[in-house]
Amino acid sequence: LLGLNIAPAFSKPIPDLEILFMDAKMWQQPVSEVLNKRSHLGFRWLSKEKKDARSTAKGLKLWDQPVGETILRSREGKLHSFEISIYNRGDMGNIDSEAFKKLSEKWLTLLQSKTGKEGEKINRTQKGSVVSADRWLWECPGAYIALTESSTGHGSKKLPEFLKLTLVSVKFGKEMFESRGGITNTMKKRGDLKEFVEQRDNGDVVIKDVPMVDQGRKGYCAVASAERVFRYYGLQVDQHAMAQIAQSSAQGGTNPDKMVDALKRVAGRTKTRLYQHYEIDQREAESTIKAYNRLAKKNGKKPIFDPKSYYIPYQMFLANAHTETLTAVRAKGSTYDRYKKTIKDKINEGIPLLWALQVGVIKERGIPQAGGGHMRLIIGYNDKTDQIIYTDSWGAGHEFKKMTLPQSFTATMNLMTIKPSQRW
Repeated sequence: LLGLNIAPAFSKPIPDLEILFMDAKMWQQPVSEVLNKRSHLGFRWLSKEKKDARSTAKGLKLWDQPVGETILRSREGKLHSFEISIYNRGDMGNIDSEAFKKLSEKWLTLLQSKTGKEGEKINRTQKGSVVSADRWLWECPGAYIALTESSTGHGSKKLPEFLKLTLVSVKFGKEMFESRGGITNTMKKRGDLKEFVEQRDNGDVVIKDVPMVDQGRKGYCAVASAERVFRYYGLQVDQHAMAQIAQSSAQGGTNPDKMVDALKRVAGRTKTRLYQHYEIDQREAESTIKAYNRLAKKNGKKPIFDPKSYYIPYQMFLANAHTETLTAVRAKGSTYDRYKKTIKDKINEGIPLLWALQVGVIKERGIPQAGGGHMRLIIGYNDKTDQIIYTDSWGAGHEFKKMTLPQSFTATMNLMTIKPSQRW
């Protein structure tokens, strides 16, 4: 496939991603057929649409070398790329700079040996790069290859972030190679976004084709949600690069304020702007608690929270408040009306909304998070049923969900959108 110096295909499947480099016809086959023939590699669809897939199979290797999460992406029903994580801090924890340097050198030497080419070294701050990184590119007969390594800090404080191998088909990878950017950056035009809005007979108004990203067990909900928006717009970035920008930890992501700060840093480095349409402030929080106290006392509900007796963090209040009483207090008035209008307006424009909320305020089934802060994407609404349509970055089964507008506002901490700062 890539002009690599490897042996012919074996009669039996090998438990190694090497098989992806041994079939030149693979890129022209339906993506489902590609995976069916390689089921031993452990790929699982990220959504019901079966466009992208992910493998975190135990013992996954490439050329007999251990690798981590591997993402398959498709376009127009055919393979677009594979992203093979050799190391990333979010999944694998911290390693020292010397070990990371040796790992990078090992893979560079391996790729030079397999391709028979040195590879073209690209400047760390090249145009189109989301983060500062060392990158090597190879142009091969069947595809383009990029090896990317990135760290933050300097000297003894240097912190390895990720090392990944990207394999892109010739059909889709030409721009990546010619621009030397390491990512494809053809953005959708703002005027074209409305074409992705679908109005269904049941009243659903939904943005189509928002890619799924599975954050796994990492607390990367904010950057994973941002990655989905960027990929929807056409910018090929990943959550590990954005976690580096956002200074996110794999265990973090539970504080809404930290989520917003992370997204602001991401926006600053990706030539986009973050718009905050709603954020609950201290004054509104105190007013909500007082109103809740009055209604709870009237209805004989407990606990009764008194913000004057001692300071109560709003997230703690949300976690302990009676849901129906809280919803009755929150879901009314001009602020709630603006919230509803913002959602409808942005969805009608084809722009997904980043929704930071407190999980657990509204009971939900089948989710891997019982409580705490979280970020989702709102991708639609239904006027007939007074609902929002949203999606979580947890893979298949979480791509299309509904909640009433009053319930959604009750749990809301922030509502935002990301747009490119330059004109499309």
